[in-house]
Amino acid sequence: MNDAPRKLALALSAVLQPLERMAIALAIVVLLALLVLTNIEVAGRYFLGFSTLIADEYGGYAYSWLVLLGAVHLLRSDSYLTMTLIIDRLPRLRTAMGVVAGVLGLVTSLILLWSCWQTFDLSWQFGTKSIQPSQTPLYLPQAIMPIGFLMLVLAYLEDILRRLSGLPPRRQEDDTATWGEGDVL
Repeated sequence: MNDAPRKLALALSAVLQPLERMAIALAIVVLLALLVLTNIEVAGRYFLGFSTLIADEYGGYAYSWLVLLGAVHLLRSDSYLTMTLIIDRLPRLRTAMGVVAGVLGLVTSLILLWSCWQTFDLSWQFGTKSIQPSQTPLYLPQAIMPIGFLMLVLAYLEDILRRLSGLPPRRQEDDTATWGEGDVL
């Protein structure tokens, strides 16, 4: 039997694990910054009658960052919501359906990676700025998009290779005491 898919899956796992940890650590920082900014905006408007003028804009950027930074962790810890009504009743299809779903996710992530890279690159080349009072260079908040989708591409590839080589999906064996609980730090 060809052992190459298994070796590649384990190599991808070794690359993704520290990337996943860094993404979660950065997501925590972004979430805390969003919390502080939102509270400053609310307190400023309510008590002092002023606005930061950036809370809405930066809140949107932060939300995008949180989604893309958390996506790899959700995929690798098997925490996405799934419809398992049929799969639970037909265990022989579990691997095949997992591979099909992984290929669909991989293709979608590749398309989004390419598209987001084009958007980021154009913003960088033309120095595009937001129309908000902050005049934020748009390549800065857009930088997470190609990074996030590249990590998703690698995670979907890892998932497909794991399933094809008979390994448990995602990183179940990496940390069996806390698998799926979200405490990768």
